[in-house]
Amino acid sequence: MTTAPVIEPLTVRTLLLGAEGQAPDALADALHARGAVTGALPDVRGLTSAADRAVERELANVVNGFLDLDLVSLVASGWSKYQALKEAALRTRRYPGSEEVVALATHSITSAHHPSVDLLVDGARAATVGVDLTVRFRITGLVAVVRDGLLTAVRSGQCAVEAGLAVRGIAVASRKGELDLPATLRLREPIDLLPLRPPAPPTAPAPPLPPAH
Repeated sequence: MTTAPVIEPLTVRTLLLGAEGQAPDALADALHARGAVTGALPDVRGLTSAADRAVERELANVVNGFLDLDLVSLVASGWSKYQALKEAALRTRRYPGSEEVVALATHSITSAHHPSVDLLVDGARAATVGVDLTVRFRITGLVAVVRDGLLTAVRSGQCAVEAGLAVRGIAVASRKGELDLPATLRLREPIDLLPLRPPAPPTAPAPPLPPAH
């Protein structure tokens, strides 16, 4: 597993596979090198090596789409559950114009995703391929600025990030990196720490009571 600075755009794809345009080919090569597609269609006979490679390339294109996840958004999703930041967001939203500086202890955030891909033969599903993506952040020395319920700035902090991708339970890519949170968040919109919850579905009316006798 290598370690490298995360380049723009700050996505899981660029962390794991490098430049955006090279990602599908790199992923197809990784699937082939690790045999992650071998035997994925056990009931289909007579597939040539060229057909196998075609399946790998198509699967790589689909899985590549799953990797278009913004790293800062994943961190922000974890922070929205962090009690100290939520409390600061509630207080500053209660008093518009107020601001709080919150120092957080070293903490970790894990974001796990488990999509799947159906493989079709002659229009019928022949197999389902499971994909497992895990992104872990370890953040130290974070000093966050919260204003009006929004995370508006990060004044210091280091963020180590590690991502791993498995297809059919076979590890095909993993990489570590460093995310410069103060520089990154200066270039972005403030992060809402109190996102609105979707409204509760309407409840069915209670049945009428039977008439009294």
